[in-house]
Amino acid sequence: MKYKKNFWFKYSKNREFHLNSFRNTKQNNIFTTWSPYSRGLTFYAFLVNYFVKINKVDFINFKKKINNKNIGNPPKIFFDKKYNITYDDCISYEEIKFLKKNLKKKKKINVIEVGPGYGRTVEAVIKNYNINNYFVIDYRQILTITKKYLKSILEKKYFDKIFFIEFEKFNFKKDYFKGSKFDLFINSDSFHEIEPKIIHAYLNYFKNLSTSFYIKNAIGKYRPTDLINHLSKKSIPKFNLKLGLIKDKINLFDNKLVKLQIKKYNNKYNPDKKYFKAFFEHSEIYPITLHSLFKRKR
Repeated sequence: MKYKKNFWFKYSKNREFHLNSFRNTKQNNIFTTWSPYSRGLTFYAFLVNYFVKINKVDFINFKKKINNKNIGNPPKIFFDKKYNITYDDCISYEEIKFLKKNLKKKKKINVIEVGPGYGRTVEAVIKNYNINNYFVIDYRQILTITKKYLKSILEKKYFDKIFFIEFEKFNFKKDYFKGSKFDLFINSDSFHEIEPKIIHAYLNYFKNLSTSFYIKNAIGKYRPTDLINHLSKKSIPKFNLKLGLIKDKINLFDNKLVKLQIKKYNNKYNPDKKYFKAFFEHSEIYPITLHSLFKRKR
């Protein structure tokens, strides 16, 4: 047999292998998985596809309620020859699933969301709950894209329920809402990137105005070697350690540590432990985060 023309003979020729590095995903590509550094999108697509399949019926019912436009050109999978599905769709699905389990509201509700970003949670909530008014607070510059995005994907009957509040004008002014009451306060994936004094200011400001707080954020600070590059020797950026209410450096895949962090997280983010009870659930798709709903005790 003329083996010298075989692929694997040529592929392995002149290579050296060492026991302490032969599975290094940057240096070798024979005895290891695909490199997560060069094929990150592959793993991204696999994750989205897997998550959709294990939640298929409920997920597709959720997807039918939100847009299928793929605005902004994010990475996606094209599922069942019909649905453009992104990682953000998966996050929104999990958020709504958690909220519906713990916050069953039949009447019209008033919502206040802090840090809506481009507006994915706004769309998901407004399509799954009977909304009276939906207020969003963010910096002026960010709200420009929030308005454009939501206007492009929402029918007028939904868009007209949204009130955009510039943080620069709000800035915790006393009686800004003139005694308004909210059924739900939302912050998803942004408090862990905000200075503690601002987080406390939000919780204190709205604890007497809202009957429920849904807060989904990171339960700790992860090391680059755990989630970004297993070969990295870099430390957690100093600026990041100053943000959020939970600053502990933990391995987020250590179940014992995570359980301890959950208790600490709920104690830190509860607006007032005397008046609010916590309902919580660990995120399945992004285990760095915890879904917590703090409901006012009767």
